[in-house]
Amino acid sequence: MKTKYLFLAIAFASIFSSCKKEDENDSQSAAGKILFSTTVTNPSGDSGSGYLQAISNFSGGVNYDNRNAIPLGFGSYPCVCPSGNIYVFPDYMGGTELKLKRYILNGSQQLELQGAMTLPANSSAAIVVEASADKAYVCCQSLDLIIAFNPRTMTELSRIDVSSLRNEGVSAYPGAMYVRDNILYVALEQYNSQWMPVENAIEMALYNVTDDSFIKRIRNTSLGICGPTRPIDNQSIFEDENGDLYINCVGSFGYIPGLDAGIARIKKGETEFDPSYTFNLTNTKVDGLKCDYLNILAKCQYTSNGILYAYGYAIGLDPENTNTYTARTGAPVIVDLYNKTVKVIDGLPHTNGHGIAMGIHKGKIVYGSANEEYNGFCTYDPNTGNIESRVITVTGFPSFFYSFEK
Repeated sequence: MKTKYLFLAIAFASIFSSCKKEDENDSQSAAGKILFSTTVTNPSGDSGSGYLQAISNFSGGVNYDNRNAIPLGFGSYPCVCPSGNIYVFPDYMGGTELKLKRYILNGSQQLELQGAMTLPANSSAAIVVEASADKAYVCCQSLDLIIAFNPRTMTELSRIDVSSLRNEGVSAYPGAMYVRDNILYVALEQYNSQWMPVENAIEMALYNVTDDSFIKRIRNTSLGICGPTRPIDNQSIFEDENGDLYINCVGSFGYIPGLDAGIARIKKGETEFDPSYTFNLTNTKVDGLKCDYLNILAKCQYTSNGILYAYGYAIGLDPENTNTYTARTGAPVIVDLYNKTVKVIDGLPHTNGHGIAMGIHKGKIVYGSANEEYNGFCTYDPNTGNIESRVITVTGFPSFFYSFEK
């Protein structure tokens, strides 16, 4: 059961489907300013391989295989920082090459390895945030550990042990991180041995970026939500144009009634959860969703004016499918953070837990999709409402997307 819930925590359902053999003559792969990764799973869906590549052509239904991609660890996404550094992690559940790797796009717009740093065994490394050109942090979630390192040299600087912040019967389990006002904000999942929360409480640890000294732990039980951040999604914490921080909380992924998902806020200039901002997703009816309510927001992309695009997951979207690895329970949604509303983007397909890529390309919102008809990417234009499906297709499930052409 422990492994099952861990996988739900990192992927919230996965899928293997037999794909039609690709015609190699129709496949392309090239350098470019668009990054995407795919996940190729085994029949059970709980293990496999990941691949990352850069492309230039994002149109016309072109198919991309993985022949020119670099390998990724299974169960984790790359992190692209504002500096342009691209971080790639080892397999989330372990593996043979336990290294954090840093890439850039070189002058030819190809992925070029700049360095690597060895990580501790069984670390479940998943998130990188950069505080400066010479200091960054990586979460080693299964070890209750954060490693500060120099991105230029990919050498370790120091370690932050969060194990002393564990509550009774749980592990602190550091999730997504964010740096604001020289403070490192670290989400504390507080998971039990089944990788589940045990109370409706959200907690974060705050550290001084200058010397990694502990500032304080913050905690809230009045908002009625738990599970701060999806541990492998670096967009789980984001900042709006007002300087306010928002934290996507995944609750118990819909499996334990009363342990709910939602969104919390820490206002600009403050270091405590805002008790006046309450957004419980579990009891917010979703416009256009046939089962009314979502269990979690599994992937987020903030834009502006309080508008958050996301993949909302609801077990009720595929109620006849009892296999959580094959259920297509993900729906593209628009979340209004200020008015606390959620609506489905009509016309975009549902997806499984691996086909969950999201990003922005030339003003359009990009959704990866592993649906009944294809594995690939579709787009939504916020200005016109236009939808384009099957923009490109891919080999494997589209798990990550990032464009340098916003």
